[in-house]
Amino acid sequence: MSEEIRYRGYHDIGGLPGGPVQCVERPFEDWQKLSEAIRGALEQKDRSVSLDEIRRVFESFGEDLYETLGFYERRAEALTILLAEKDIVAVDEVRQRMDAIAAMRGLKVDHVARTVTPEV
Repeated sequence: MSEEIRYRGYHDIGGLPGGPVQCVERPFEDWQKLSEAIRGALEQKDRSVSLDEIRRVFESFGEDLYETLGFYERRAEALTILLAEKDIVAVDEVRQRMDAIAAMRGLKVDHVARTVTPEV
């Protein structure tokens, strides 16, 4: 095993063969736009968070979680963790708000599985 491969993190896939790329255009979902707007506002207003800090958090998820989440899910999860680390907003507060928003839409959030499903 080469030195480069041995010290490469699970998240560092640059230069590795990845197979064909699916070019499918998907519209941004509302929560993705909102999450990015919040991140951008926190980064610009008083530098509460930085993109490098968010990257540090999602690169420490562990391979299973990292591979389970999509790009925006990773960033939102990392932002939630980072805001809790900095005592800005508690993770439980974020989850409670997610539950309330989902319930208004007839949905249920499974925070462990990281899924949203219709309420039964």
